[in-house]
Amino acid sequence: MGGTCEEASSHAHSHSCCGGGSDKVDVDPASIVDAGEEISSGDKGVFKKILKEGDGPQPQPGEEVVVHYTGTLLDGTKFDSSRDRDSPFKFIIGEGQVIRGWDLGVMKMKRGERAMLTIQPDYGYGASGSPPVIPPNSVLKFDVELLDSHPKPKDKWEMNVGEKLEGANAEKERGNEAFKKGGYAEAAAAYREGLDFFSFSENWTDEEREQQKRLELPLRLNLATCCNRLGEFSEAIEQTTKALEMDPESSKGWYRRGVARMAVGQLDEARHDFVQAAKLDPKNVEIRRELEKCKKKIEEVRAKEKSAFGNIFKKVDLYTEKQGVRNVSKCPKVYMDIKVGDNAPKRVVFALYNDTVPKTAENFRALCTGEKGEGKKGKPLCFKNSLFHRVIPGFMMQGGDFTNGDGTGGESIYGPQFNDEKFVDQHTGRGQLSMANCGPNTNSSQFFITFGPAPHLDGKHVVFGEVVEGQDVLDEVEDVETDKSNDRPKQDVQIVDCGEVKC
Repeated sequence: MGGTCEEASSHAHSHSCCGGGSDKVDVDPASIVDAGEEISSGDKGVFKKILKEGDGPQPQPGEEVVVHYTGTLLDGTKFDSSRDRDSPFKFIIGEGQVIRGWDLGVMKMKRGERAMLTIQPDYGYGASGSPPVIPPNSVLKFDVELLDSHPKPKDKWEMNVGEKLEGANAEKERGNEAFKKGGYAEAAAAYREGLDFFSFSENWTDEEREQQKRLELPLRLNLATCCNRLGEFSEAIEQTTKALEMDPESSKGWYRRGVARMAVGQLDEARHDFVQAAKLDPKNVEIRRELEKCKKKIEEVRAKEKSAFGNIFKKVDLYTEKQGVRNVSKCPKVYMDIKVGDNAPKRVVFALYNDTVPKTAENFRALCTGEKGEGKKGKPLCFKNSLFHRVIPGFMMQGGDFTNGDGTGGESIYGPQFNDEKFVDQHTGRGQLSMANCGPNTNSSQFFITFGPAPHLDGKHVVFGEVVEGQDVLDEVEDVETDKSNDRPKQDVQIVDCGEVKC
């Protein structure tokens, strides 16, 4: 009803100022046939017919009322309905927030009552109507149910902290009740109203902020659930992200954001969220089910991409150099057979960008074959049998330290370290192969493979290849449980074999 009622109230005031005058509209006799009891002081402006008796008190001027309504024209054309929105409408009796017929009609109802109000133009939208939905001089019919009435609440700026916390909790409980009945829009409105109590809370004490957090977290998580049910996925992502900032250990936050992200096609990001949720709540069947569903969607997308673009470079060979398109089919390739825990090894194949960073690509190729023999640190210059010592879901998996195995060692085929070659390619997505370092020009043998875009690393780490086969291995590694203190996998992720793929 909102703005519609506010517009109507201005018509009502203009009529009353004119005292009726020449624009007085005659009552349509058809509109008052079986319309019920006249309640407008003898001018036949408003009629009320009780559809369901109420048993509560009638609201008084200045009280806030909560109603559901459906508005129609005399011919039955519906123009507005809070029921369709599944969100009750609130207003203050007698303060001009609604059309005159509403103020008068609702004030004559009892709490719990449902009635049909028939409102003549002088008590509705007047001679001008509200185009295009309400024609001039329209008689309106409103099926109204008075759900509640209570003293007008304080404006939030008038409340002390205790009252704000109490108000937020009341809205949370109201939202929970609506949610149980399937009223997701109504519940969402209540949760938003509850969150609004926390505006301007910067000066609250630590104890008050802690109480706020205990209320705000479930409000945001519950609102996200409603948004997912209503298809409002962007807001669901926003609310869960804020909830996770408050509590990174919330499995519900990770899960509900994953649901929203999967719905909008952010599959890699959704998978990361589900993995995090599963780690926090490993026995939750629903989380595991959604994770598997997400993995399947990712596989389907990759299969379609491979089918659609598998031969693209064969078609653009003549123009590759001119257009700057890399033909990965012509790049040198290496493989790693990676074993996760006691599982059977699976192969990952990389294409190396020797067209732009030949020195970096050659370092990695030779460390895969082991052809350079023993290094200056007394260890074979080869990745074989080394571990991925660091795994961060949604970010990357890091390995290549075949001297110490913990991220503190490594050696290149050129010596302990070599300089950054070029920052040509960027960390644009899943499966990018990039050099790990401890600052500018400190490349050795350590590398990482991205689980998703990492633009903050562009210009700092040299991208020198990409995964062309074995994306499912990345999925398996990303699922591995890790030590939160250092991101080390709790079961070994080992390169059991590696080498060059011969054409």
